[in-house]
Amino acid sequence: MATITEQKQQTSESAPATKDSVVYYYGGNTEASYRTINKDAAAKGNFTSIPTVDISNIDSTDLSDRKAIAAQIYEACTTSGFFYISGHNITDAQQKAVFEAMKRFFAAPLEAKEETHAFKTVSMRGYEPLPPPDSGRDMKEAFSFGDCMIDAEQHYQGKVPSNIKAQNIWPSETEIPEFRQDMYAYHDQIIPLAMKLVRLFALAFGLEENAFDKDFQFPMWSIRALHYPATTEDCVMNCGPEDARLGAHSDFTWFTLLLQDQVAGLEVLNREGHWIEAPPKPATMVVNVGQYLERQSNSKFVATVHRVRNKTGAERYSLPIFFSQDPGANIDVIETCLEDGETKPEPYNVGDLYVKRILPVRRMHPTSTKYRDLPQAELNYDMLRT
Repeated sequence: MATITEQKQQTSESAPATKDSVVYYYGGNTEASYRTINKDAAAKGNFTSIPTVDISNIDSTDLSDRKAIAAQIYEACTTSGFFYISGHNITDAQQKAVFEAMKRFFAAPLEAKEETHAFKTVSMRGYEPLPPPDSGRDMKEAFSFGDCMIDAEQHYQGKVPSNIKAQNIWPSETEIPEFRQDMYAYHDQIIPLAMKLVRLFALAFGLEENAFDKDFQFPMWSIRALHYPATTEDCVMNCGPEDARLGAHSDFTWFTLLLQDQVAGLEVLNREGHWIEAPPKPATMVVNVGQYLERQSNSKFVATVHRVRNKTGAERYSLPIFFSQDPGANIDVIETCLEDGETKPEPYNVGDLYVKRILPVRRMHPTSTKYRDLPQAELNYDMLRT
């Protein structure tokens, strides 16, 4: 069975001449890879919808309840690489509050938003403006913040090195009041949920529930607020694959946990090359496997290619958190995922691999240009925080 990892070796140089039969995507590579698109509507794929896993018993004192959830997660991750979760603890009120905070930020004057421009941080976090309409780039604006030892709200308990710089940048309270407060209120809910999912993944692999805890002491994460502006009726009527609001890609993270508003657009590419819709569902969030988890599972879990397309023309907001191990941890293939007699691959450092993936994607950022000519072997995570 061909895995997504194997299919990633198909680079643009070997792509078919007929471009409408393939989709190009990025997964942190310098060069685009591609997947073949199957236009035969009658052909069946390995999945035709995204499953839902009820995690209501995630805090059950009965281990068998948690193992039952983990078994469903394993099935979803080895087929679609995507699943909805219901029964989570993020309330409707909390979701509404964070979306209202996002809307306040993106509705603010451009000058106020650009005070937090991502070019002002070494970490590449902050505000990313809309690109020019004819640029061919993803038509969205974004604001991101993430793990940072010196943000008081994150309660880092270790010794902070003297050369650590602020990795997050925030708008002034005068311009966009309570934005930082509201985003951190969501952080306080979503990080514990993400950690509970880490333990379910451990159970899914047949490991002790706390098997990964040592690698998630101060994990790498990025909460990324996304705003897709409304588009014209003409654009909707003539929308093609090239009109994606967020182009085809796979996530270079351990897993992603996504909160969507009620506007559809997310699509997932199955193994046979069909785009499968992942519309918003009430009281659910979306979880998807990232490349690090795919690698750690020896490609048993699938980091599936996905995109966001404009189908309604409506304005859309979404809020993913990209969640990975501590930057000093290693991506080491899990023993239970090795075949009999299979040699265990060499591990990869989480933080260093992230830097190697993010620099090509953010190639115009000052941090990227600063280290552009540095050999890959010398790239390390401290470049994003010192």
